[in-house]
Amino acid sequence: MSNIDRLDIFEVACKHFLTDLSNFKNLISTQVRSLDGLEWAFDKGSTKVCSADETGLKKRCKVGVKYRLQVELSQADAETIWMEFSRFWSATTLNQVERVCSNEELGRYQFIANNSIGDELICDIYLPNEWNIPQLNMLGCISARYRKVDIQEV
Repeated sequence: MSNIDRLDIFEVACKHFLTDLSNFKNLISTQVRSLDGLEWAFDKGSTKVCSADETGLKKRCKVGVKYRLQVELSQADAETIWMEFSRFWSATTLNQVERVCSNEELGRYQFIANNSIGDELICDIYLPNEWNIPQLNMLGCISARYRKVDIQEV
């Protein structure tokens, strides 16, 4: 496997995650009529630097990667998004997929995709009601990894 394909390299993992997240956003935008043609807000997040390890190298992680949209969705839309979320993310490196059902009676849906390394994506859907501002948020983080230049030095 070349360095270009290695997901244990920070830059590669970030690019791969952002590509998957964008592809998923585009997928649900075509599958859910309420999302078609809407302008999503995007936040590229920030890179955090960890403390140096015993070799003096510092890992980096990326937090706060987000797509968000204020939109009124229906319960059927939330179910469609769950089906696509489960199918899409199960086929990626974030293949541990979970649905948190505890607040669905309040119109709040939460879907989580993560992996054993610590990468994670959380999808929150708030349906319109007296307690919620209707919205769809997808928030992700890429766990700590060495940069490409650090791995090449070792």
